[in-house]
Amino acid sequence: MSPPETDGPDDTASVDTWTIAAIHERITGMLSVAFGDPVWVEGEILEAFTSGAGHTYLTLADPDAPAVYGQQPQLSVTLWKGQRQRVERRLRAAGGAVELAEGIRVRIAGTLLTYSPQSRVQLRMIDVDPEFTLGVLGRQRAEVLEALHRDGLIGRNTTVPMPTLPLRIALVTSIGSAAHADAMHELEHSGVPFTVVEIDARTQGVQAVDSIIDALGVAAGLGVDAVLLVRGGGSATDLAAFDDERLARAVALFDLPVVAGIGHEVDRSIVDEVAHLSAKTPTAAAAALVEQAAWAIDRFEELAEAVTVAARRRLERAAARVELCAQRIANRSGRTLVLARSRVEDCDRRTGRAAQALLDRADTILTALDARARIHDPALALGRGWSITRTRDGSILTDASSVNEGETITTTLAHGSIDSVVGSTGS
Repeated sequence: MSPPETDGPDDTASVDTWTIAAIHERITGMLSVAFGDPVWVEGEILEAFTSGAGHTYLTLADPDAPAVYGQQPQLSVTLWKGQRQRVERRLRAAGGAVELAEGIRVRIAGTLLTYSPQSRVQLRMIDVDPEFTLGVLGRQRAEVLEALHRDGLIGRNTTVPMPTLPLRIALVTSIGSAAHADAMHELEHSGVPFTVVEIDARTQGVQAVDSIIDALGVAAGLGVDAVLLVRGGGSATDLAAFDDERLARAVALFDLPVVAGIGHEVDRSIVDEVAHLSAKTPTAAAAALVEQAAWAIDRFEELAEAVTVAARRRLERAAARVELCAQRIANRSGRTLVLARSRVEDCDRRTGRAAQALLDRADTILTALDARARIHDPALALGRGWSITRTRDGSILTDASSVNEGETITTTLAHGSIDSVVGSTGS
């Protein structure tokens, strides 16, 4: 196959050749013509970074567009330091409720151009519409509240009983923040012996929701009485995590009472709506737990005093009854003792006479028995010349035929005894 025919070298001389810088310049001009200058762009801030020089760099994404290779369409945004001051004045003029933070939907204005060092399109920001962000937040808040009402979750955590004396507290907050310091100061200087378990969590930005939900999971396994969830004041965008539906559901369905102190007096988040108890500030939230515990301690002391007084009164009444009974017993005992003494003395006289008669009779009987015993005393018979002969085993010998020749016998006399050997026996 033959190669295609080409024009000679002179034919390419009439074709324009662009430099890369010229291409970027032409594209930038076309962007300006196509979209206008400035152009307003809507999106969600994925990343926000401010350099040491004071320039701010944002990555804006289209959360509603289909993902391409796992990511939504994105646009780089640059806010130079000089324009940043103008944008900040605009935000302050709107009440300071909006900040350029991660996870926030914004509507911003700027010039579309190419960034030639990286061959990409970017927006050089010059303005912001804070009312757009507030409107988005308001709509999202309304939708979340409607869903929570529909599912019966508003007030669900209030049905979880608060212990009468909550002393073991899990404090979920950004450790080291002003909210953390305020809550701890209130608890530590209350005079109540709290045990506080501090759990660190992100309370702002795109990671805040997951971080707080994870912290609640940790608290659930600690055996605490209640959870104190606090975050200091800030703009509406700073507190946006506390209007998130996932976090609100986690708090509403939590098995322990959650005491929330989010922002300042004017702030009211959806977490406040679903918590067991909501206070205006972190300090006020901690004070609510202090008040509950102090009330319980005072109540216990009152009950202890009442029990002591009641017991003392009962003891006094019992002592009075015992004294009265003792007096009655003493009176009755006196009369009984006199009568008993008389009866004892009478019995003594009667017993004395009967005993003497028995003794006299026993003496007579003993005298007769003694005389009879003397008559039968073997010593008297031996003294008159009688003797007693016994065999070897000590038996008294009364029959001569009961011994054999050669057997030894013993004869007892009045004075001494004689051993004899039987020579012969007769009948």
